[in-house]
Amino acid sequence: MGQSQSDEHQELSQEEITHLITVRLQKRTFKDIELYSFRDVFFSLAEHSDGVAFWSEDTLTRFLELPDALDVGALIFHASSVAASFPFISTGPSVLEWEGMLRVVSVFTGRYKGVLKKGVGDPIRLWFKVLSVYDRGRSGEEDAGGAKDTDGDTDAGGKGDAASRTTVESAGSAGADTDDVFAIADPEDLEDDDDDDLALAALDALDEIEVFKHAEKPAVKYIQRLDPQDMVKLVMLLLVIAPLDPQHSLATYVERYSADALPDLKKTAESIVRSMSPSGKPILWTAFNKSVRKSLPHLFDGLKPLYEHFLFSKRLSISGDKRAHIKLPPPPLLLNMGTIMTNNVLTQLSFFLNGENLWRKLRRLYVGSIDGFAMGSFEQKVFKWRAPTILLVSGSRMPAVPETSREKSFTESLAPKRFPDGVETDGSLKFGAYIDVPWKISHKECFGSHGTKIFQLHPFHEVFESCHSHNEYAYYNKSAGIGFGAPLPRVKSGEPVLHMNLGAVSLILDESLEFGVFTHSSDGGGAFHTSDLPGSGRRDSWQDRFVIEEIEVWGLGGEAEAKEQARQWAWDEAEALRRRSVNLGNDLEANRALLEMAGIIGSNRSGGSI
Repeated sequence: MGQSQSDEHQELSQEEITHLITVRLQKRTFKDIELYSFRDVFFSLAEHSDGVAFWSEDTLTRFLELPDALDVGALIFHASSVAASFPFISTGPSVLEWEGMLRVVSVFTGRYKGVLKKGVGDPIRLWFKVLSVYDRGRSGEEDAGGAKDTDGDTDAGGKGDAASRTTVESAGSAGADTDDVFAIADPEDLEDDDDDDLALAALDALDEIEVFKHAEKPAVKYIQRLDPQDMVKLVMLLLVIAPLDPQHSLATYVERYSADALPDLKKTAESIVRSMSPSGKPILWTAFNKSVRKSLPHLFDGLKPLYEHFLFSKRLSISGDKRAHIKLPPPPLLLNMGTIMTNNVLTQLSFFLNGENLWRKLRRLYVGSIDGFAMGSFEQKVFKWRAPTILLVSGSRMPAVPETSREKSFTESLAPKRFPDGVETDGSLKFGAYIDVPWKISHKECFGSHGTKIFQLHPFHEVFESCHSHNEYAYYNKSAGIGFGAPLPRVKSGEPVLHMNLGAVSLILDESLEFGVFTHSSDGGGAFHTSDLPGSGRRDSWQDRFVIEEIEVWGLGGEAEAKEQARQWAWDEAEALRRRSVNLGNDLEANRALLEMAGIIGSNRSGGSI
């Protein structure tokens, strides 16, 4: 019995296994109404050849409403064609026929996990596989022609050629660069042709694992790579669709990719892609994996609602009322814009803070150019907020030799510079911090929790998570300034700080909010982990000293948090009156006005260092 069962398993072809997986996807991960809508969408737009219905690149691009301005249609079509080969991703691309497109939607929406055993299948690895192209090493040159023929055989009824050329021509575009790609590759970047854990996981779920037990693995080694320029285009799309709703058109956010908005959108995308390829070389698996896993865990979340458009047919309405398909455009993502905080920065933040916690939930608490670059103003606007906050600071790199007395004074408060500048682009810098506890004055020790993060947004995107070995997460002191990842300097009331403590990975703003410094020491040992991005120079030591141009603090929450903050301030002011035992009569309004003029309470309280 056991032998006959094994023989039965071995008789199943790859096409039969793929079909079984597709059937299981339909039964386990789609509702009947979703399949009905999907079928209507697919066949209403499909092209036909030799009796086979399929989707072309132009059809997919038009249906998803991919903007011509982003020039991302070919890459999305290639990724979809590869995803259509699920679970045998390494055999792609495949034709986008009905079952293939169902597998595409399953991959892009994450529904494929419903047919795999829990804990199996790395989504980051899957994204890299569907987006990348292949470079074969010298050992594979003799097989290159065969590989192209095999790719070409994905044709079903003559439609596979277009999808095949996407991979073959892209891989061939590297040409003489192939050897260079192998030269910069880590061992983890080299893969065997049939080393496909996802396929094995799917077979295991079907109890068909015997199919692969006697399969021969070819000796050919290859490298999968992403072109940085293509990745910039994709990230521009991901920035736009991050807040997308499944039933909203991509045109809802047309202002994000208009001609005037494109330069800033591209600049943001380039900062993100620079974390995977700082020098413009091909993006390989190790760099992609570490960048996405640590600093961009929600990068691809927007593709889920984009591909769920397949499950909402505009022609179908259970009620028969056409108005059921009319959906009002969503409210703005930000009620108030900032100088630093724009929609692009907001969506960039959503790649590691999760957009569901950010969309329409941020409240502007403090803006230096509006509220004044003074510690007192900062305290009045930010303190008492009982929800997490995001601090953003932008500026320009300081000259190597201080040019003003203020620059000289700040430089002298720091240890002599031993590290080179960070990534060089246009000289502008953008850093920030996420603080998940209320702010408080640091008299002798720091505050914060393990959830605190510091990050850089431009010219390089990277998030530095906290570690448990130290707890110098954050401090706020009117004589020392604001710091993250550094011990609180010795402070004497009313006297300037003569020496700033710099943590291994730290962001410090001086007490005048004029200057800042971000330090990354490869030795580590501080409250935040050092960079582990390969081949980028980020793992080395570097330091950026900059002149602050803007500081902003945004609070997560809404009206309830704002009312609570106002209530807390009112209570503190009442307590201040009680402690001073000031007897000014019964006219409360007059009393309050007098105290405000004296700088004891209210908006006219003196700012800056005291």
